[in-house]
Amino acid sequence: MEDQAIIAAERAIDEAFGSSPLLSLPSNQAMWTVLAVNEDKFFKLHSQRPHEEMHMVADTLMNSLTHPLRACLRKWTENNPPARRAYVSDAYGYAWQWLKDAEHYDQFCTIFPLWHRKRLILSVEDRRLSIEPVRHDDKTYEAYNRLVRKEGRADPVLGDPPAALLNLLRNRTKRRETWFRLKFDREVVSRLVEFHRATIARRSTLPDDWRFLNFSLKEYRAAMTTLQCMMHGWYLVRTMVANGGMKGLGYPSSVWLLEKDDLANQLADYTRVPRHSIDAILDLVTFGSNGILNPDIATQPLVGLGRGQVALAPFVFLNLNVERNLCTLLNQIKEERDHYSSLVDMKEDALIGEIRQFLADTEFEVIAGKLQSTDLDCAIIDRTNRCCLCLELKWFIEPAEIREIGDRTKDLKKGVTQAKALNDLFKRDDQRLRELLGIDPTYDFLSAVGSVNWIGMADVQAPSVPIVKVWHLMGELKEKGLAAIMSWLRQRDYLPKPGTDFNVVWSADWYGIMAPDPER
Repeated sequence: MEDQAIIAAERAIDEAFGSSPLLSLPSNQAMWTVLAVNEDKFFKLHSQRPHEEMHMVADTLMNSLTHPLRACLRKWTENNPPARRAYVSDAYGYAWQWLKDAEHYDQFCTIFPLWHRKRLILSVEDRRLSIEPVRHDDKTYEAYNRLVRKEGRADPVLGDPPAALLNLLRNRTKRRETWFRLKFDREVVSRLVEFHRATIARRSTLPDDWRFLNFSLKEYRAAMTTLQCMMHGWYLVRTMVANGGMKGLGYPSSVWLLEKDDLANQLADYTRVPRHSIDAILDLVTFGSNGILNPDIATQPLVGLGRGQVALAPFVFLNLNVERNLCTLLNQIKEERDHYSSLVDMKEDALIGEIRQFLADTEFEVIAGKLQSTDLDCAIIDRTNRCCLCLELKWFIEPAEIREIGDRTKDLKKGVTQAKALNDLFKRDDQRLRELLGIDPTYDFLSAVGSVNWIGMADVQAPSVPIVKVWHLMGELKEKGLAAIMSWLRQRDYLPKPGTDFNVVWSADWYGIMAPDPER
């Protein structure tokens, strides 16, 4: 009986969220309005919040944006009239409220799947949903996953655009009282790409020679990073016209609309990627394509508006991780999944090479090899200070849904078990381990799990085996030295501190991880 009440509550929440007055508009008009209003939200927050918090702000906006777009797609009908790019007070208000509601609805989209998987205990009391976790986990590890950037690497800082680029953008922009349009051409796009070149290179970590069923990673990266550069140009123009006093801050032009065929032609021209590959890429990243039942705007950022028209929202493209999102998307498509899995195995093998290259200018020795009972993925040794850190390496995309959390948790548990085995071998003074690493019992020894994207929740942690993001660890290692890093890991000093680095904010007996509010 209680289960039926919970299922009824889940259905009622879904129906309430899916009943926005905005859905009285044609689906494509509602989708354009949601995208445009979200641009306004981001545009205003960008000037209000400190830079170091913007990745969390962007995560929240991106997660929230997906839900109204899904609701619009479910109401989709063919032969809608073309979307109108205009400010309509009621529609704007409906979209703003819907996006605000989506921040709360996103929490329910986690609560109920956890309940279905028996990770939460729910009960319905009148109109209140009471929630009790199966166990009261420490939220610090989840906060680490949110607060430390996706791979733990320092985010490349782009810097201010040069005056010559801004002048070129101004010269290519047509303006009217409330709208603008940037005319892209080879010169504009090549200058934008050149401005972003170093940042793109630092964010590109997967092998160039990876090939998927219909295009190569190199082709995909070229197409998507070019779109990112173009959308940054569009956003820069909006900033300039808004600061110049344009009425409504250029709201009608906040989202770029054009024919999909025109977009494909432009990308093929600017990137020199074959048109058939461009077509396959654009089809893959179109919201709701390829049988994806619950599309995510982060992985499918191109929004089709019918009659061959597509919408590109600068906020969405500016906050994409091109490679990570591609891997997440391919893992959802049956035809691509097996092929992708074989590539992941190759990536884990290549990770040790990336670590060696990163530490090449240090005194540390990096060793990998096989033992009788297990493989040793990576050992970092400081001969001077006689200490050795062994890492069990895990490379997978940060889980985007509850099912993936379960799968990735199993991967991490396997790594913890392997790390414990290495600790035991050292305690027993295992000859093969000693000979492989060239160490003796006087060394300070620690084995940990190094995960590229995600360290799991509290339920996978073990007191003797820290789990840390690989590139967060590497950055700190260069700064602190190996002896200090081993203490840093043992004391869990890499984790954020509640009340200082993050707050746990509860809503309906549920919580969210967010940056501290500077006004509180």
